[in-house]
Amino acid sequence: MSLRFGLLLPHFGPHSTWDRVFGIGPRLEALGFSSVFFRDQLGFTGGVSFERSSHHFIDPFIGMTAIASTTGLTVGTATLTPIRQPVVLAQLIGSLSYLAEGRVVLGVGLGGQPDAFRLAGLSMEDRIELFEEMIAVMRATAYPSAAHDGPSINFADLTLEPGPPTDLKLLYCGSSLAAVRRAVAFTDGWFPGRCPFRVFDRLRSALDAGAAEAGKVMCIAIVPLVSLAEDRESALARVNVAGILDESRRKPAWRPDGPFESADDLRGALIAGGADDVVEELKELEERGVDDVVLDLRERMEAFEESVERLGAEVLPAFR
Repeated sequence: MSLRFGLLLPHFGPHSTWDRVFGIGPRLEALGFSSVFFRDQLGFTGGVSFERSSHHFIDPFIGMTAIASTTGLTVGTATLTPIRQPVVLAQLIGSLSYLAEGRVVLGVGLGGQPDAFRLAGLSMEDRIELFEEMIAVMRATAYPSAAHDGPSINFADLTLEPGPPTDLKLLYCGSSLAAVRRAVAFTDGWFPGRCPFRVFDRLRSALDAGAAEAGKVMCIAIVPLVSLAEDRESALARVNVAGILDESRRKPAWRPDGPFESADDLRGALIAGGADDVVEELKELEERGVDDVVLDLRERMEAFEESVERLGAEVLPAFR
């Protein structure tokens, strides 16, 4: 099966517009993209260190609903975090999947923003327990007369119609050994986000070992930053490479794979160059067994529409 392509929509940040979030779906579908993805947050201020400060953030469920109702694209999250009451979340997912005719993939994870938990009336210290209950309720309410006895919510004989589909695809988001273990234990796949080849290869070995022991076949998705230009030098000049390197060095789980000193150390997480360069690096992801690549253009918002058109015309056809 050929590599499938999605796009992380700019529903956040200072360069987000109505057209880029709600109006772009039909064009993406025509260009050959198969999916769009959304982040999850409360009290957004800019996220990672290399992003510009901003409070603009469109709720992922509003964005997914808009795209699902106007296109045949798959909609998904990267990363859905346990900041919602779990039965309310299950009902949202059931309704969204019904609208999208099953075209929903959820990247899920613990969440790493203390303010989001505080604003939801929760504590980030409880996020592992909250995450596990979120998954348990989501799975239980896929069936009628569901029951659940958990730390924060209890119910019996609960039927949500429509509820979450029984075959809802969940992928665990994170690029650490703990994330790989949770992917195997709780979900159907691994979704490491931005992940350099040197980190990916080490963790992929752990994923394969864990999946074999559990008797599971895991799918893999990834979200590289992309800068498409005339050549690699021009593409890198338009990206905050120093900021991305700094973020990489701050990740404790990546320290065994360092040092991160140049753009070449980010290969796999930052794909930059002309169309041929981008195709070549994406083929390396395909050879590593990646099923879905969600392209992230947040570093090239000044050329967002141009980049989307060039990707559809010059990059995606190489994988059909």
